[in-house]
Amino acid sequence: MAWLSEVPFSPRRLLRAFAVGAAVVIGSGAVTGVLADLGPGGTAPVRPFHLDQVRLGDGLLQEKRDRMKGFLREYDATKFLVLFNNQAGRSNPAGVSPPGGWEDGGLLSGHWTGHFMTALSQAYADQGEDIFKTKLDWMVNELAACQDAITARMDGEMDSSSSSAASWIPTHPGYLGALPEDTVLRLGPPRWAVYGSDPDVNTWAPWYTQHKIMRGLLDAYYNTNNTQAKDVVVKMADWAYLALTIGDKNHAGYTGNLTREDLNNMWDLYIGGEFGGANEIFPEVYQLTGDAKHLETAKAFDNRASLFDAAVEDRDILVVTPDKIRGTRRPERLHANTHVPQFIGYLRVYEFSGEQEYFEAAKNFYGWVMPHRGFANGGTSGNYPGSTNNVELFQNRDNIANAIAQDGSETCTTYNLLKLARNLFLHEHNATYMDNYERGLFNQIAASRADTDSSNDPLLTYFQPLSPGSNRDYGNTGTCCGGTGQESHTKYQETVYLHSADASTLYVNLYIPSTLNWEDKGFVIEQETTFPRGDTAKFTVNGEGPLDIKLRVPAWVRKGFQVTVNGEALSGKAAQPGTYLTLSRTWQAGDVVEVQMPFSIRIERTLDRPDTQNIMWGPVVLQLLGTPRGSSGYHELSLYRYLQLDGDYARAAITRTGATAAGDPLFAAGGVAARPYYVGDAQPVSSYFRRAEPSVVFGALDAGVANRKRDDGLPRYDVPVAGVPSPGTDGPTFLDLVWDRAPFASHDAFVDAVADTADAFVAAGVYTADERDAIVATAGQAEEELATGS
Repeated sequence: MAWLSEVPFSPRRLLRAFAVGAAVVIGSGAVTGVLADLGPGGTAPVRPFHLDQVRLGDGLLQEKRDRMKGFLREYDATKFLVLFNNQAGRSNPAGVSPPGGWEDGGLLSGHWTGHFMTALSQAYADQGEDIFKTKLDWMVNELAACQDAITARMDGEMDSSSSSAASWIPTHPGYLGALPEDTVLRLGPPRWAVYGSDPDVNTWAPWYTQHKIMRGLLDAYYNTNNTQAKDVVVKMADWAYLALTIGDKNHAGYTGNLTREDLNNMWDLYIGGEFGGANEIFPEVYQLTGDAKHLETAKAFDNRASLFDAAVEDRDILVVTPDKIRGTRRPERLHANTHVPQFIGYLRVYEFSGEQEYFEAAKNFYGWVMPHRGFANGGTSGNYPGSTNNVELFQNRDNIANAIAQDGSETCTTYNLLKLARNLFLHEHNATYMDNYERGLFNQIAASRADTDSSNDPLLTYFQPLSPGSNRDYGNTGTCCGGTGQESHTKYQETVYLHSADASTLYVNLYIPSTLNWEDKGFVIEQETTFPRGDTAKFTVNGEGPLDIKLRVPAWVRKGFQVTVNGEALSGKAAQPGTYLTLSRTWQAGDVVEVQMPFSIRIERTLDRPDTQNIMWGPVVLQLLGTPRGSSGYHELSLYRYLQLDGDYARAAITRTGATAAGDPLFAAGGVAARPYYVGDAQPVSSYFRRAEPSVVFGALDAGVANRKRDDGLPRYDVPVAGVPSPGTDGPTFLDLVWDRAPFASHDAFVDAVADTADAFVAAGVYTADERDAIVATAGQAEEELATGS
């Protein structure tokens, strides 16, 4: 391949050159007539830029990233090879031990190695620092040697010079792991191992671990052009094909190849059958090799017995009652982080097979989670009364207020929800996916890294408790969230910009200080912003020619989205929140686009209990500090008496009190201090509060009437919650519904809204006519109280 010497070096350019000769048949899930890129989303209508094309600027995310890079820079990579060397019969340096946690020789060992490789590759792509590639290249080389040594034992070659030499013989060539191959094969027939801790008979998500190792190797190839990593992962994929078709052929009880029913039973097993997003790997290997067997391997992971078909048909069965369980082994509640990444893999299958059901399954599944199980921080999963006591499982549909107790909101799950939203957007360019992505990124993901430095501890969260007055624990060496967290904080730039497959359109999805170098198009675009500490952004375009630039107009915008080009305001239709605003023009070098998107305070009510609420500042949750003193166990806030005709909470109800040294805004809400969710320390905080508005008040005027609730039949759960009638009699209060209509153009308009709402409450039997008259009369008297700016 001497022609490659003509390609200017960068990982992205070199990989694209390899893609020119890729001998694969792309399915109808891909854009035809356009050269495919390698890697996730490489065949989609909208595609990602390579990480090395986007440079992160100074700001919140850069601070988080640099702390993680500091850990990656200092952490001893030799720790990761100890267990692999043990299985390969290779010696280890004296005094070196495995990382610990779950990466300690137990049944999930090896997964953290994959995460670490991905993080190293991303850290290198960020600024090209040699230390990250040097570490990564060493790890890949050592893992390749382990793989070769294990396979060589099939031919009777064994190094007995090491006291740690493994004696087992692999069943199929190409296996690589920190544990014996048997720990993977025993998941299926004839032994059907179950989740547990006995290394001789149990199993613990063996295909999850295989996925993480393979993902790390692929990322090493994509991000640093380590071709040895590609060779190793292709051998692993060859092994996986044999393991999932022929299976455990050397076992005495072997009866033949695996069937579809066998595979269904494997993936239905709680935790043992968790495979992460293993099915995303094999379509990518298919693209690299042109060997169609790898696409078949991906389809072997279809969770057909208990979830896939229901997702295609849009039947939400994430939580079911015992009489409605499908499949032979699934529990009533599905494990959140087991299942979210499966649908990321289904999108990869769709891109290369063109089978529409894979896309429909992923889209529908995401719709079950967001918004029906989504917390304010962008996460999901939690316990609820009467359920199994496991906060890693999905809660029943529309259960938010009764699912935030205890830990919950596992960080790994949010990491995967963001990947799923991003990948869906590549095919269906709905701004809601990016609104949800932004929420998860600037809340749970940004908050998952402590705001301190460490060279021996990743200082990441596992759960982020939403219980009032809870605090976060940072650490997680060896855990799943300690692995995905390393990845999250080294790839902040990956979704800031996307482009259409034909390069005619640039999507600006996130407001993050960054510079895009779009070499193929001849554009360099610099974004200057302090977001989310500030609410403006400036884009300087260096390059010439036609290009559509689509600016995301966040759904949370309430005070306008103003755009100027070279100082001139755009004319025409106003930007609509939750859409993209297209700037279609022939650009000249030095053109400047400026965006103003004033943040505002918003109150969000939970789906099932409207008095349980959270405060938003733009895309960021504001957490209340300290231990709640209310009898409910929550901070209890009364805020309506502070509102004026514009309905702006920031005027007096929830006010700015200052900022931290880093520029993070500080607030006070009803006398309680509040700050952005992303601040990473261990103070007790509350993401939710209870609204306590006992009387109908307008400013300081009290109507003398209780602020009653409308019966909306809440909650309406598909699966019962102990002690909570469903359907219930809860709903929004009178004042909730009045102020939902703000801002008001005049006091007369306000009084009309009060009268309309009061009439509806009388018709519903909530208020009497006399109470209605008292409320309307008080509203009429409150003109001075409610005048904006008074």
